[in-house]
Amino acid sequence: MKMLLRSGRFLCFDCRGPYHDLKQRNAEEDDKTMVDDGFKRQSPSRGMLFDLSTLNLGIFFKEVSYSDEQDEVFVSTRVYFPYNDEDVGQGGESTSAEPETIIRVLAKRGAIKDTSALSTHDQRVLEVLSQLPTFDPFLLLSQRREMEGDRKISAKYFDITEDDWVMIRRPVMEKISLLVSKANRDHEVDVFEQYMGGEDEDDETRRLMTSAVIDSIWRGEATQGCRQLIRSFKLDEDKTTEILFAWKGINYYEFQYKKYQQQFYDFFKWLGGAGSMPKDHKTLQSSQIDRFEYRRERARKLIRATHATVMQIIADYNSSFERLVDEDSPREFQLFLSNAPKNFLTVGLAIGVLAHTTTAWVQMTQSGKKPSVKSTELEPFYDFIIAVNGQDFYVAR
Repeated sequence: MKMLLRSGRFLCFDCRGPYHDLKQRNAEEDDKTMVDDGFKRQSPSRGMLFDLSTLNLGIFFKEVSYSDEQDEVFVSTRVYFPYNDEDVGQGGESTSAEPETIIRVLAKRGAIKDTSALSTHDQRVLEVLSQLPTFDPFLLLSQRREMEGDRKISAKYFDITEDDWVMIRRPVMEKISLLVSKANRDHEVDVFEQYMGGEDEDDETRRLMTSAVIDSIWRGEATQGCRQLIRSFKLDEDKTTEILFAWKGINYYEFQYKKYQQQFYDFFKWLGGAGSMPKDHKTLQSSQIDRFEYRRERARKLIRATHATVMQIIADYNSSFERLVDEDSPREFQLFLSNAPKNFLTVGLAIGVLAHTTTAWVQMTQSGKKPSVKSTELEPFYDFIIAVNGQDFYVAR
């Protein structure tokens, strides 16, 4: 758990840091209000992710399982409540984060009076956290409006700058616009040019219509234009929101892969070199060396499989998109969109696993600057790699 916490936000979301910061800020504001106005505010949870303090002290993490029977990957969300908030290694309680399950657990622990005592806001946030494949700040931010149905949540929980948001949004929007443009080709509307403010700006009505469709896809709204787009690919328009959100998510994960690509390759190179064996190997017994070699080989195979999953989904996506745009062949992209909800979960988890693994390597080796590390550091690292990569990823095709 400690290594998972230290290695990023993809598969693990620790609510405790922002909660403690906000708790202190709110108390200071209340004290000032008490002095200035003579009364205290009655909303100590303002800005916090949850109304219930117990949930704000939880550590959420993702688990994956594969059903041979249904031929599908299932992602579950769990929450861990440490016994000691200062040291998570001392143990704690873990349970499913599904609202129906966690309500019973919280009631049993006495955190709430009964199974109907969880606020609407908290139930909504739990549902969103359970539905996302990872806890990447971009995905959380994209669902912020859904989580803030009753009140605002502090930006501390989303942890993404405006510059990063714009940088991420642009490549996704470009592909969205190309797709809408293709869908409107019979009307001779170049949606990308219209949306980005290119030619034909005189036709303001047409530009606004195409812009509205693109913005709706970005927000994942089932507007008439979005439903029409899904219908144009002969897909179930009742799944419009699910399909569009998954498609946008796959675009985003392709962006994330490119962002981390060089770091991934540096890590892979290290894993294949002499530095991936213990620095103090000469002091180890032959049986210990054998164990390290076995673990390293096991880690290599698992990471290759995880990386191959990511590359397969991204390659399928780009190939189908290029055939649609360049060759007017929609069949492959139709299949891609049909499988997008399943592959969105898979690619999100796979990139999350790679990112956590690589970040742990960066921290252990200082981005490869330490040529090798001692066995006492390397052993838990390989255990971590095998644990987080030790799952079968399924690519729907």
